[in-house]
Amino acid sequence: MMSKLKSDANGFTCECGIRNNFPAYAQDHWDVKLLYNCSCERQYVLYRGKVTIIARPFDEVMDSEAFGD
Repeated sequence: MMSKLKSDANGFTCECGIRNNFPAYAQDHWDVKLLYNCSCERQYVLYRGKVTIIARPFDEVMDSEAFGD
């Protein structure tokens, strides 16, 4: 189950629980999609105050057979 991201005007709390404050330039570039990386390796897009997750770290090693080897 995906956890709900908590965000406000100053930043957001990642799924991992780390608080991430928006960089100063985020307000200056409100209409531009900005990529943000949490220190836990999750990636987010910041756009007009909304935060959307686009990548999560892998928790397990993938089986090489899945790639047709």
